[in-house]
Amino acid sequence: MILAIRRSIAVLAAFGLAVGVVVYVGSYMGLTMEGVSRWAIILHVGVFILFIPMCFQNYSSLSDRSFFWSNFSKGRPKWVVPTIKWIGLFFLSHLLLFFVVSRASTPQIKSGQYVLDDHGQIKQVLTQREYLHLKGAELRLFATGWMSFYVVLLFYWWFPRFPERADRDDFSASERG
Repeated sequence: MILAIRRSIAVLAAFGLAVGVVVYVGSYMGLTMEGVSRWAIILHVGVFILFIPMCFQNYSSLSDRSFFWSNFSKGRPKWVVPTIKWIGLFFLSHLLLFFVVSRASTPQIKSGQYVLDDHGQIKQVLTQREYLHLKGAELRLFATGWMSFYVVLLFYWWFPRFPERADRDDFSASERG
């Protein structure tokens, strides 16, 4: 019963991850945050809905600063943490890239002009092409963020920890049933 609930939650996380990938790809085809605003809200809320039970389940372990890299990986396939790290780096690279190309501002339309806005101060007037490029980069930033959160949630809920087997090196997904 518990395993069925965990797997159901994992399927929801997999769906969130898949939507994040679709949105990421779509951002190269002209999709912007405005075009996915309803999905964006659902994806944001979904992260918290799936993340909060994980925190409650591991509340006593969360005070340990090494929880994620040591305790999280116990009893899970060896490729789980490297995959999470890779996707996290993918997100960080998009964050830094967006920060650089947008000059830490947001692309907006003000008074009929495409601009880079920094808290009400216009940093630069943009062409439509530059604006759309930055809006795509903005959406990729969000999509990679969703992907990085949902992959953690997917692995957490799909691969339950078995403490009695956590230290065995030969423990594999096939033994989990």
